[in-house]
Amino acid sequence: MFKTNDYWEEEFIEYNDKNLNSIYFDDCTFIKCDFSKSIIQDCKFTECKFVNCDLSLSVLKNSVFNDVVFENCKLIGISWSSCPEPFEVKFESCNISQNSFHLMDLRQMKFVDTLIQDCGFEECNLEKALFDNCNLEQTVFIKNNLKKANFETSKNYLIDPKQNDIQNAFFSLPEALSFLSLLPIKIK
Repeated sequence: MFKTNDYWEEEFIEYNDKNLNSIYFDDCTFIKCDFSKSIIQDCKFTECKFVNCDLSLSVLKNSVFNDVVFENCKLIGISWSSCPEPFEVKFESCNISQNSFHLMDLRQMKFVDTLIQDCGFEECNLEKALFDNCNLEQTVFIKNNLKKANFETSKNYLIDPKQNDIQNAFFSLPEALSFLSLLPIKIK
């Protein structure tokens, strides 16, 4: 479907290409596109926006996402770990269940009104990340920098303070009581 390797300020509506290879997108908008089960290899997305798109089960290989917004998108079962830096993405009203973020620099990342269920954050830098009104049920946080991260309006998180640096992170009650479940104590 994509005829060239370079697009600037274009709008793509209801595309469903399953093989994106070595394409550069700058300031492009994708609306209602179905890239589920796609292979996205050696692509670069800069200042792009995805609206009501489905990228579930896509395989990302060495693709850059710089200043990209996903809005009302379905992104289930994606491993972002092969994406080189800079990696600057905002998820807004998305479903990113079963995603993997491993060894990534996610400083100041914004997750807004997003379902982040059964995801894995391992050895990431999430300093000053914002989890605004997100559901983090069954999501695992292992050896992350969560300094100054904000979880105040999110729910269902279980973050082990022995395995993560949570210095000056923001939490609120009653969700912050989840820390007590990790202690060898009995509460009546």
